[in-house]
Amino acid sequence: MAEQMPILVRIERRESDFHLTYDNEEEFSVTYHDLRHACPCANCSPLRNEDETSLKLREQVESFKLHKPSVNPVGHYALNFIWQNGCSNGIFRFERIWALANRRDPDNGKPYVHGAW
Repeated sequence: MAEQMPILVRIERRESDFHLTYDNEEEFSVTYHDLRHACPCANCSPLRNEDETSLKLREQVESFKLHKPSVNPVGHYALNFIWQNGCSNGIFRFERIWALANRRDPDNGKPYVHGAW
């Protein structure tokens, strides 16, 4: 049976991470670096396909000065994070944020492939 994902009810922007609270009272932290490395946009996603480019993306993300991003809802299914520097194009579905909070691979081991789904 598939795990039922709880509903994200609160997101708190802290100095170096987000504090997430779900409707089942579970709480998690996701660092800004981890969130940025997991960006699902068409520019960032392919960089995680290979170990070498993923490491370069991680190094780039960690070189950015930490700051609290703005957070915008995208419909009732995702969030968009606006950074002062770097990529702000990613639309993070709530399932992706849940995977990051639980220290799981948000890509489910699948490489990014451009084109029709």
